[in-house]
Amino acid sequence: MDKFVTLRTYMYPIEAAIFRCKLEAAGIECFLKNELTVQVNPLYSNAIGGVELQVNEEDVDAAEEILREDGNTGDSDTDPESV
Repeated sequence: MDKFVTLRTYMYPIEAAIFRCKLEAAGIECFLKNELTVQVNPLYSNAIGGVELQVNEEDVDAAEEILREDGNTGDSDTDPESV
């Protein structure tokens, strides 16, 4: 069974979706945890820890490289963990 790990956390689902699409275009399987909950009620984002961009454990290094190339270091102003 695949084990997913969280790479980044975003305040808004649209931000997470952009980077999910970039990873999927590179052939990396992704999942957005809490995406639908935050879409239904955006005020829950802080309460539940935001939208988590997750990838398979074996794809972490490749995904990190793709995100870094795109300038996504995880230090976003909208990243709940950086506040």
